[in-house]
This record gives sequence, structure tokens and C-alpha cells, in this order.
Amino acid sequence: MLNDINLNLYKIFYVCAKSNSFKEASEKLFVTQPAISMQIKSLEDALGTKLFYRSNTGLSLTNEGKQLYNYIEKSYNYLAAGEKVIKQNSNMDFGSIVIGAPAHIASFYLLEYIKKYRKKHPNVFFRIINGTTNELLKGLEDHSIDFVIDSSPINITNQDMTILPLVQFDTCFITTEQNKEKNIENQKYVMPYKRSAIRKNLEKELAQYNIKLDVVLEVETTDLIISSVKNGIGTGYVVKKSVKKELENKELIELKTKYTLPKLELNLVYIEDYLTNISKYFIKNYIKK
Repeated sequence: MLNDINLNLYKIFYVCAKSNSFKEASEKLFVTQPAISMQIKSLEDALGTKLFYRSNTGLSLTNEGKQLYNYIEKSYNYLAAGEKVIKQNSNMDFGSIVIGAPAHIASFYLLEYIKKYRKKHPNVFFRIINGTTNELLKGLEDHSIDFVIDSSPINITNQDMTILPLVQFDTCFITTEQNKEKNIENQKYVMPYKRSAIRKNLEKELAQYNIKLDVVLEVETTDLIISSVKNGIGTGYVVKKSVKKELENKELIELKTKYTLPKLELNLVYIEDYLTNISKYFIKNYIKK
């Protein structure tokens, strides 16, 4: 039973697993290395299984150790989330906000709101975690992310999660002067990763007309797409807002097409019970404003 084992042993196991070394774990926990080794042996005896392989290069988890680590990591994230909620309940000027968002969304959408918030609350720390939709939703579920901003479609199975539509943006093809007369079928393309919603939605739309783009470069961020187009690598596909300045000063040209390009629809995804007051404040006064 759980209450038969000192919970501190699980903390020691968790730190050892993350450190891959009894020596490093002992330094982090301010406990001698022999004491750490003895505590792990006690936990292994109590559970009736080996948790680590020991070698000259350090520690590695056994299969049972990996299973236990996954459970403890989730528990640790739950406790950290609870502690964060309590600590930040009454103070908007200190604390942290962790946002999950694909890189291309973070650059043209989130940064302006973070800048405005930090102008009034300079001691608040922000962290943006990039990843696929599934990776970000897992982070939200594990409470390592406070909320997610991602594009449609988003499919969730966790009924505790709420999806709130935020805003829509026009998309466009961007190119240079020498390519502006070519139609879209005769271009070389710099595109977001194939897994991204913005690209999936575009390819789904063009497939209706039997159009397949000749992609020569895939990148993760809008900034890299813009730079690649400027360097003549190919024509890019981006959210129009992200290249407003370049289009206005004619540094880039919008490639017109007779086809309807899909809009980028952004959504907010969160778990109400695990939103800190500081995150709620940021969402209400900046994201949803």
C-alpha cells in the first residue's frame, strides 16, 4: 500500500531518474551518495523490483523503473500545478505563465500580447512551449502547460478541456518580384512542416483542384519562411498579418490566385480548474480582449 512506503523515497527516485547519477542526485538533495543508494535499495525492496541499472557511465531505468517514473512525473506535475495556483492566486505582478503554441503562431500572434502585459507587469516570467497539437494537449493534461493556443482543427478526448475560438486570419502566398507572374502550379515552395494545421488545411483545399505543390524546403517558423523567400529559395505560404510590413514596402509580393485560401482559425484550449489567476487575467485582458 502507498502508506507503507515513505513518500520521500519516490522524490529521491524521481531526482535520481532525472539526473542519471546518484552523485548528481546527492548534490541536488544535499544527501550523501551512500545514503541515496541505500534509499533507492529500500524502495526497490519495498516494491519487489529493480528500478535502475548501474554502470560506470551512470544510471538507466529498467522497464519497471520507466513505468514508475511516468507515474511519478505526472504526480509531480500535478503537485507543481497546485502549488503554482495557490502561490499566484492573489498577485498579478509576480509569477509565471507557460503557453503551448506552435512556433509560427507564437511569432506573429502571442509576442505582441506578452510585450503589452510585461510593460505593466515586468516581473512576470513567460515561457512558450512549441510542439504538435497532440504534444501541447498532453502538456496541458500533465499541467506542464497553463493553456494552449493552436489552430483548427483540434480534437480533444479529455472532457475537462475547454476549446474557445479566438480569431481568424487570412493566409497568402508570398514571393519575390521575379516570380510574381508565375501561377501557383509553376512555383517552388517553402512551406511549414507537413504536420502543421496551416499546411494540412491548404493541401486539403488545393486537392479539390488536383493541385499538388512542389515543396523544396520545410521549416517550422514563419520567420524562416519569410527569410527563405527573400533569399530566393521559393514561394512561401504564411499568415498575411505576419508579412504586413514586407507587403507594404514591396519587399515581398503577394502571389494572387483564383483559388480560395483557407483562413487560419486560432483557438484557446484550457482546463478551468488548473488555470492560475494570473493566467486567467492574461487571457481575459489580453488574449480575449
